[in-house]
Amino acid sequence: MSAPALDLCLDVSRAHARLQLALDDALGTWHGIAHADFILLHALARAEGGRLPLAALVAPLGVPQSAVVRRLIPLEKTGHIARDAGHVSLRPAGRAVLDQARTTAGALCAEALRGLPEGATDAAAALLHHLAPTTTARAA
Repeated sequence: MSAPALDLCLDVSRAHARLQLALDDALGTWHGIAHADFILLHALARAEGGRLPLAALVAPLGVPQSAVVRRLIPLEKTGHIARDAGHVSLRPAGRAVLDQARTTAGALCAEALRGLPEGATDAAAALLHHLAPTTTARAA
């Protein structure tokens, strides 16, 4: 067993939990959505045509497809997304709330990273992409 590796992974998990709680609070207070909703809307907004197969939303949340479906139901009822034939589409109301929520999430994330030494964000990004590789490029 590698104690430093375990400690690092537990630290990553703690950091994720802290950010998720902060984002849940801010996004819920100001935009009426949870952090997981933000992730789903963001994934749809980055997809070509704002539409993805349901199965493609499993990886961004890291939960089983059944949990994704449960998460989508309220978003569909509020008009943020539409579901049809195994696909999920971003609706104008979802894009509008996402555009507003990005400002809130961006400010919270910037505050969380404030004060890091030069190059620390690049090193952290490299670590996170190693732990959870993505196949899509990050939006600028």
